[in-house]
Amino acid sequence: MTSAAVMSPRDTGWVGVRDAVELFILERRAERRQPKTISDYRHHLGQFVTWLIDQDTDGGGPDDVSKALLLAYRLHLQERGRLDGRSGHLDHLSLVGSQRVLRTFFGWAMDEGYSVDPRILKLRKTRVPQKDATVYTIDQIRALLAATTSPTEQLAIRLLAGTGLRISEAVGVCLRGPDGLPDLEADSLARGYASLRVRWDAGAKGLKTRRTPVAFPLMKAMRRYELRDRPHVATLELLINRRERPYTAFGLASVMDRLERQVGFRVHAHAFRHTWATVMVQLGWSLEHLRAFIGHVDYATLHRYVRLATERDLGPLRDWRELIPAPPARVD
Repeated sequence: MTSAAVMSPRDTGWVGVRDAVELFILERRAERRQPKTISDYRHHLGQFVTWLIDQDTDGGGPDDVSKALLLAYRLHLQERGRLDGRSGHLDHLSLVGSQRVLRTFFGWAMDEGYSVDPRILKLRKTRVPQKDATVYTIDQIRALLAATTSPTEQLAIRLLAGTGLRISEAVGVCLRGPDGLPDLEADSLARGYASLRVRWDAGAKGLKTRRTPVAFPLMKAMRRYELRDRPHVATLELLINRRERPYTAFGLASVMDRLERQVGFRVHAHAFRHTWATVMVQLGWSLEHLRAFIGHVDYATLHRYVRLATERDLGPLRDWRELIPAPPARVD
């Protein structure tokens, strides 16, 4: 931290909050929170500190942030929007994300002994519209596969649609993990499907390893890509880009952006996850199985997929079996 002797007048404002933010983030890093979570903390708290410094108010630490000041910041985000110089308002999820991070930070500050205004922690969340989840029909999945320009892109689409992985988890799939064991496992073949290990050290949310079922056709596609199409590089990640480097989440998101321009409908990685969960319910998998496969702690989000499964026709289930397996006990 810059010493007070060399600080400009702008730099001297809200030093205590900035120090507290750095300690908060340091502790979260020591707890091995996910990089994206740390990035969200830095982004939202950094915007808040920048706004505080720009105000004509005196203040030092978290103790000096009042409920009224925090409400003013909320209104600023809602009415004036982005602090990064780009035009337009923040979307609803960004507003809620900012509020969640600030609530977490001030809760931590209170536990650290700061005299935080307790009313801050009781502020209600901003109401947001409940948008329908984006899901794809089997014909849209086929259109996306037809628009891919490489075997790696095609496998990435199949992997996302057929396993429900988050984009950070998909790029973390390896031929073999650090323990020497393959991420694609054949131990469950007697039950009618293979199994994909989503490792805690390869992007799994919450640092919790889990396994998700893989249909035979997708398993074959993964093996075929490994043997015939994957560049011969020393790295163990499955998905390798044209520069012969492992795909990053950002790189795969760029592929989604290009595909969106080609197919004419919105394409984003999480929509594959929504689609996968909806089809899993339609195929007959139990909520307990789905909870374990998808990596959710509770059932609240899962019931959304039950509703989608009853409302949306995504195409014949027999066609989806090319990507997603039915539960072992199901008889067609």
